[in-house]
Amino acid sequence: MNASNLFGKKVESAAGAEGYVVEVRASGGKIECLVCADEDENEFLVDAENVKKWGETIIYTDRAREIKKSGALRLGLPAYDENGRYLGELSDFSLRGARILKAKIGKKNYPAEGVTCGDAAIVRRARVLKSDVIKNGEVIIKKGTPISEESLKIAENAGEYVQAKLKSI
Repeated sequence: MNASNLFGKKVESAAGAEGYVVEVRASGGKIECLVCADEDENEFLVDAENVKKWGETIIYTDRAREIKKSGALRLGLPAYDENGRYLGELSDFSLRGARILKAKIGKKNYPAEGVTCGDAAIVRRARVLKSDVIKNGEVIIKKGTPISEESLKIAENAGEYVQAKLKSI
């Protein structure tokens, strides 16, 4: 494909937003972004790293919506459980790459997906497995493990997603 083929090409986000390429911006020998316009001639940028498919239509992931929905990680907030009991101060988050794994509150760690931050941190009680998830006589996930994206992914890969969900009820 030639750069001239990009001008006027239709772009579409995975979420369904559409437009066409008005300008191509490059730096250091690579395309950095595409300046696009929608049907009302409102311009928007598509980061070249978010392009999933360069074809007849350029398909991209629209990260702008997720970025706008994101909130600041604030440390030092008072933390409470869902019943209003004070748990301590939110002192840190443990990360793996850009993924938030746990929130450190007082001396304990809580699964990050159960913590909501605002003026205070609210910790939802995590559901845990009430018995082992077993496949072919082998324990895949142990009793007491919190139900999280990670543990459900392990169960799904082993073909025991439903068993894991049922044993958390």
